[in-house]
Amino acid sequence: MGLKVCVPIPARNPQEIFSLIREAESSGVNLIEVRLDYMREFSPDNIDLLKDIVRVSSVPLIATNRHRGQGGVCTLSEEERIKVLLKAAETGFTYVDLELDTQSLHEIVRRIKAYGAKVIISHHIFTHTPPVRELETIVLRQVEAGADICKVVTMANSIDDSVRCLVFTYEMSGKVNLVCFAMGEMGVLSRVLSPLFGAPFTYISLRRGLETAPGQITIHELRDIYRRMGLE
Repeated sequence: MGLKVCVPIPARNPQEIFSLIREAESSGVNLIEVRLDYMREFSPDNIDLLKDIVRVSSVPLIATNRHRGQGGVCTLSEEERIKVLLKAAETGFTYVDLELDTQSLHEIVRRIKAYGAKVIISHHIFTHTPPVRELETIVLRQVEAGADICKVVTMANSIDDSVRCLVFTYEMSGKVNLVCFAMGEMGVLSRVLSPLFGAPFTYISLRRGLETAPGQITIHELRDIYRRMGLE
């Protein structure tokens, strides 16, 4: 697939992680987001599992341990949640996803980069798509915090919201690495087309039942759309 896609893996145990990584690799994806917050009773002590995940994957990995306020399911304390992400960076994950509202964000970014990992700073808005000026402010904060990739995801209540995300992505391309699209049924347009407007990649479900956000179509559905558009 010419346009880059990332699939989240919301596995609840190690066996599922390894199985879904193999499935994702065979689907030809470019990135795999390991949603560590979905793992039952995961803690920083599971460093051997993190090493095994890195070892078995031939695809670059994103470590995400999303807290509930940003749409995740992590039940750890904030201190433990961040420790898991630091361990992921230490063990060789290519990217670590940090929420923009993370406490001591600048310091955590510095520590993650010291391990050689790159940082995605993300922000999700679950109710609406704000004006462009507000989107610009969010991205500026992400850049100032040291983001290698900025991720801004909104909720689309109309097709206009999808278009706004696409235009904003295009305007920011060449200035920052920005992944920006809208969730929900009305946001599918932006999720599918954002790589054409300058996003380094987009997020797509591996298959039905593995969605981690509203509006995630599957890799097979995306491939069919791109084929119809002459992009495959």
